Amino acid sequence: MVVTKHAAELCAHLVNDMLGELPARILAVLFSKGRLTLVQLVQHTSLPPREVRHGLAVLIQQNLLYHYSSRESPITSYEANANACYNLVRSGRVVEMVGNEFGPAEQDVFKTLLQLGHARVSDLVQAFGYSQEGENGTNGQHINGGGRTGAGPSRHIQSAEELYAILCRLVIGGVIDQVGPKTFRSPDDVLREIQEDTIKTATGEKTSAKAKAALQQLALQRFQTACDESQKLKRQLEHTVPFPAKRRKVTNGSHVNGPLGGKRYSEALPPNCVLKVNFEKCLVDLRNQTLARYASESLGVITGQVYHTALRLLSDKVARCREDPRVDAELHGSGGADDDDDDDDETGGRKSKQQITVMSTQIFDALDPSLSVTAGIGKVPRDKINYRNAEKVRKEPKTASIDSDDESEIEDVSQPVRGMASDEDSDVEDVRSSARRPGRLEGEEAKVAFDEDSDSRGRRFESMRQHLLLLAESQEGFLRHCGTQGRGQWTVDFKPLMDRLRQMETEAIIEQTFGRHGLRLTRILRSKGKLDERTLPSLALMKKQDVQGKMLALQMAGFVDVQEVPRDNNRTANRTMFFWFFDESRVRNQLLDDVYKTMLRCLQTLDVQRYRERNILSFVDRKDVKGKEEEVMTTEHYDKYSHFLELQSKLLGHVMRLDDLVCVFKDF
Repeated sequence: MVVTKHAAELCAHLVNDMLGELPARILAVLFSKGRLTLVQLVQHTSLPPREVRHGLAVLIQQNLLYHYSSRESPITSYEANANACYNLVRSGRVVEMVGNEFGPAEQDVFKTLLQLGHARVSDLVQAFGYSQEGENGTNGQHINGGGRTGAGPSRHIQSAEELYAILCRLVIGGVIDQVGPKTFRSPDDVLREIQEDTIKTATGEKTSAKAKAALQQLALQRFQTACDESQKLKRQLEHTVPFPAKRRKVTNGSHVNGPLGGKRYSEALPPNCVLKVNFEKCLVDLRNQTLARYASESLGVITGQVYHTALRLLSDKVARCREDPRVDAELHGSGGADDDDDDDDETGGRKSKQQITVMSTQIFDALDPSLSVTAGIGKVPRDKINYRNAEKVRKEPKTASIDSDDESEIEDVSQPVRGMASDEDSDVEDVRSSARRPGRLEGEEAKVAFDEDSDSRGRRFESMRQHLLLLAESQEGFLRHCGTQGRGQWTVDFKPLMDRLRQMETEAIIEQTFGRHGLRLTRILRSKGKLDERTLPSLALMKKQDVQGKMLALQMAGFVDVQEVPRDNNRTANRTMFFWFFDESRVRNQLLDDVYKTMLRCLQTLDVQRYRERNILSFVDRKDVKGKEEEVMTTEHYDKYSHFLELQSKLLGHVMRLDDLVCVFKDF
């Protein structure tokens, strides 16, 4: 994996903050030198072999390293896992997401497993102060029934059986998975080994081009199977545990997944099973939050919450955000027409043969009952509504079928829009909907707000459906109306949607840095391609001197580049054509590296401030001072401490905002 200089320094700095100087020093050498053996690590780090082994053990425990031993040689080589190292910066965000999606008890278990790196189920039970049934407790006394042996790290978990239930719920949710024999091996090593085994089994057969392509396809399928080994426990628990769904449906803050099923949880989860955090699935949930935030900023808070509910239902079948370039592109690109009947699942950004959809009735059942879906929807006269376009069903993404009326788009006339399409109840529906809006003080508000009959449920359903149609008709294409079952089927085309959001973020950075004129020039180059510098002023409606100055500033920052095409061999300036162009992928990579550099500088600045205030911070860390700093400390020292906390909050907040850009440009 290619890692830039600033990304490697940032990863080493994060490991230094979390795990100490020894693992960070080893990791920095691995980033700079590449894959190394133990002897080579001792040579490059100038450390004793024993300390190097201790540092490697810590890194492997935290899933930050890949190690590989070939069959011919017993020597083990080590390689840094850059993605896992960077994920340390978003550990707090992931823990908060698990708490919002699952609950406080699941959040405590997830946080403990994140701190341990990976651990056996029995070790997790002991970490929470419980003992296995029939085993000795920590004090040497025999405890039956998995009793409490000490104070655990969570006050939300009352029994060992409940801890097993929470682990099962997190495994089914996908945020934690099982550690397998190939977990600590690089995917490239696994793929290469599978390809070698596949070629050896076909020794003596014909080596034609068609046979080689078939062997390559078989190796990729075996590699995909090997990558899905960690999901075996999830599929097993989905058929054995009492609760069918991974998500919690909130009603006054309580779970509705049903009561604990006796000892079925502990029997379904083996005590020797090793678990770890699955950051790929966590990134899917983080992407849902990001997309919901974009929808809220564009269309309103209520619409964003409805969109988040739809994304949560869709993400139950999505394993990761982006496709694996080692497998997905070749498997789908070389299938041809013979693979039209394959039932492939969508695993993130790729568009598979069988698209993942969710019905309106499912979204309505999963919607928070306290959410007022009647808010955020404007009212228009009935004669101004184009029902054909509002209920249009698109079989393809909007970018491919926009403004087209082919057979891939059909009109959903099976279910009219209630309150808008009905001739008899239109006026009554408008009055009732307006009466339920927040801020109305008429006497009839109470009658409508607390109406729980079927008619009120139908109005709520239609209001929710209007939010979904609004998302489908948005310029960004947040949602796509793709079917008519269940009062409408919906899906999300993640790849074109994220491409649009990346373009929006790139344009926002360019506009903030170079103004509206710089943004106008880059948009022209993106749409037209390479352009001669003499045609740019007329297209941009700008003076030639202004265009030259702005293009030079953009070139110095790396956003645009110029290609010189001489007309003759003399290569004089007056006989040379200069073509400006905008390479969007290169610009995004450069922006990503600049973000890494800025994050590193923020964390280094924070370290400098901590060193300057080390005396005050060490005093505050005392047990007799925590919680009453203002009473114990003098005014001068307390002001310095408050100033440091304010500066730390600003720096860490800036790092989190930069991490949002990293998610959009790289991970989502």
